[in-house]
Amino acid sequence: MLRKMVIIRGVIVVAAFAVTGITAFSFITGCTATTGGAATGSVATEAVTTKEDSLALEKYNREKNIAFSTGHEHHKNKNYRDAIKPLWKAARMDSAREWSSVYTKLADCYLKLDLPDSALITYQTALEHFPDNAFFYRSAGWLLNAKQQIPEAIDAYQKAIEYDGETVADYKNLGPLLISEDRLEEALENYQKLAELDPNDAEAQQIIASLLTQLGYDTTDIIDQKIKALEAKPEDTTLMFEIGEMLFKEQLYAESVEYFDKLLAITPEDATAHEYKGNALQNDGKFADAIKSYEKVLEIQPDNVKVICEMATCYLELGNLSRAMSVAQKAINTNSNFGLGYIVKGDVYAKAADDCIGKRERRIVNFDDKLVYEKAYNLYQLGASKDIQFADLGKRKMTYINPDIPTKEDRFMHPNQTKPTLECYSWLPW
Repeated sequence: MLRKMVIIRGVIVVAAFAVTGITAFSFITGCTATTGGAATGSVATEAVTTKEDSLALEKYNREKNIAFSTGHEHHKNKNYRDAIKPLWKAARMDSAREWSSVYTKLADCYLKLDLPDSALITYQTALEHFPDNAFFYRSAGWLLNAKQQIPEAIDAYQKAIEYDGETVADYKNLGPLLISEDRLEEALENYQKLAELDPNDAEAQQIIASLLTQLGYDTTDIIDQKIKALEAKPEDTTLMFEIGEMLFKEQLYAESVEYFDKLLAITPEDATAHEYKGNALQNDGKFADAIKSYEKVLEIQPDNVKVICEMATCYLELGNLSRAMSVAQKAINTNSNFGLGYIVKGDVYAKAADDCIGKRERRIVNFDDKLVYEKAYNLYQLGASKDIQFADLGKRKMTYINPDIPTKEDRFMHPNQTKPTLECYSWLPW
C-alpha cells in the first residue's frame, strides 16, 4: 500500500512538471528553458571575463611601470645605455600616451652617449604620439640645425612657436636660420615678436634695424628702431654713434648733436664724435659752438687737418676773416698736400673781395677786387691740383669766380699793379 502511494505521488509530480512546461531532464540538470534562466548564465560569464580583463590590465600596467621605473633609475644613475631598452619598452606600452617624459629621457640617453641621430629619431617618434609638444619640436630643431638641415630646422622651430609662442629661445634660434636662408621678411617678423617678448633685448632691436635697412625700409623707421635698441641698452655708445650719424645724414642736425652729446658724456675723448658734433653744429649755423667742438678734436688730434679747415670755415662764416685766414694757413702748414686748406684760404680772399665791394655805394668790381679774386682763383686751382678728392670742388669754385679775375685788357690798363691798394685789403697777406 505504501509503495503504491509513492508511485502515485511520483506520477503527480511528473504531471505537475509537465503542466508547467518543465521537463524532467531540465529539472535533473538544473537548467531551465526560460529566458530568465539564460540571462543569469550570461552575467556570470561576463563577470568572469571582466575579472580576467582586469587582472590582465593590472599585469600590463605593472609591467609597463616596471619598465619605466627601471629605465628611470638607470637614467638617474647615469647608466644611459642600460636605460634605453626598458624606456623604449615603456614607450611602446604607453598606449594611452601619458608619458611624454619617456622620450625626453630616451633622447637624453642618446645625447649623453653621443648619438645625436638616434636622439633626433627619438624626438621625431615622440612627435608622432605628441604632435602638439613644443619641447620635442624645438629639440628636433636644435639637432636638425646641428646637422645643417636648415629648412627642416626652421620648420621645427616654427612648429614649436606655433604651440608655445612665449619661449624667447625659440625666436633667438629661428632668426639666424631664416636670415641664412635669405627669408628676411620672416626673419623681421620673428625678431619683432622677440622684441615684444623682451623689449630689453638690444641685440634683437639692432637686428631689426639691420633687416629694415636690407629690406629698403624708410630711414626714419631704421632710426626709430635703433633708438628702441638704445633704450634697451642705454650705455651702448656704438648705438649712440650710429643714431647720431644717421640723423646727421638726414640733416637732422640738432637731433644728431643730442646723441653725440650722450656718447661724449660717456667717452669724452672720442675725437670722431666731437668732429661729427662740430659738423652738425656748423651745418646748423651754430658756428661758434662748432669751433668749440673742433677745438676738442684738436686737443686729441692736433694734426687733424680736415678739422682745422672746418674751423677756418666757421671763422669765415662768423665774419672773422683774419682768424679764418690764419687757421687756413695752419691747415696748409700742417699738410701741404691736403687740397681743402688751399680752397678754404681761397674762400677767405673771395669773401674779403665780396665784403669790400659790399661796403661801397657803387658795387662795381674794380681792378683791386679782381686781383683779390684772382688770388682766390689761384688757390682753388692749387687745391684742385694738389688733392684729387677736392679737385671737383676747386674746379667748381674756379668756374664761379672766373668772370671776376683780371682780363688782358685789365692788365694792359694797370701794367705795374700786382696787388690791391685799397685800404679794405691792407690786412691780406700777399
